[in-house]
Amino acid sequence: MALSTQEPPPPAEETTPEPEPEVVAEEVARRDLWRRALAVVVVLVAAFAVVVLWARPAHEPGAPPLQPPSDEAYISGSLNPTDLAFLQLMISLDNSALPLFDLIKDEPKLQAMAGPAAAGHRDELVALRAALAAGGGIENPTEHAGHDLPGMVLDDDLAAVRDAPADQRPARAVAVLREHLTGTTRLATSEGTAGSDPATKAAAARVLDAHNKLLAALPTV
Repeated sequence: MALSTQEPPPPAEETTPEPEPEVVAEEVARRDLWRRALAVVVVLVAAFAVVVLWARPAHEPGAPPLQPPSDEAYISGSLNPTDLAFLQLMISLDNSALPLFDLIKDEPKLQAMAGPAAAGHRDELVALRAALAAGGGIENPTEHAGHDLPGMVLDDDLAAVRDAPADQRPARAVAVLREHLTGTTRLATSEGTAGSDPATKAAAARVLDAHNKLLAALPTV
């Protein structure tokens, strides 16, 4: 038998079957769904962050600095600024003189004057504080304490009397007391001229009368 020299045909190449149109459409739809879901998640996260940031409480402002009280803080009634200034200062001046009277109460040349003068100053303080309260003012003990004002008896003045030799002590005390009484009579005169509150003016008139009498009665030492 004669053999054929014709080569056999090459095997047919395998071909990938084309996907069905329905399958392609389903895959596209699935991918589009995931993209939409991811976009929604991103939007929700961003929206949540905005809400959280907006809802956080703002920092509260710091407390304003405290302001020093004005004269009006001490006036709620009939006192005008002159009345208030007189009462506050006169109370401080009378208070400052009380230790001086205690220092000289046993001095033979001064004790006859020192006792009544101390009692008179204490009575004045009662009247001055009553006028201050009745006029709607509030005493401020630190406003003039220790200030070198006319009529103020300072710690240095007390030390000068206390440390003076015995024979010079009366003269030192009289000098300090004269300065005190000179300052208080001038202050009381100013209140009588510029004040308006009747109780304050009456208290100033009593101070003026009493302190003028003390000035006239100061012994010569």
